[in-house]
Amino acid sequence: MRARLASTVMLSIVVLIVVTLFVSVGVLWWTGDGTRSVLIGVICGVVAVLTVRAVSWYGRSGERSGDEHERSRDGHDR
Repeated sequence: MRARLASTVMLSIVVLIVVTLFVSVGVLWWTGDGTRSVLIGVICGVVAVLTVRAVSWYGRSGERSGDEHERSRDGHDR
């Protein structure tokens, strides 16, 4: 459980840094405005992190419901 949480946090940090840098550089190249590029990059990075967290949470909830289904099915076989 802790390993999954730690891996999700590490993935979120990497996604935040990578998306923020790429979007910031792209907006800076396109507009030439440094302040605007950083702001848009940070917003896009945060949205990407929230997406990663939501997908991770959804995957875990699906695993739990599948495990519960298997346990209940095993109980009926006995």
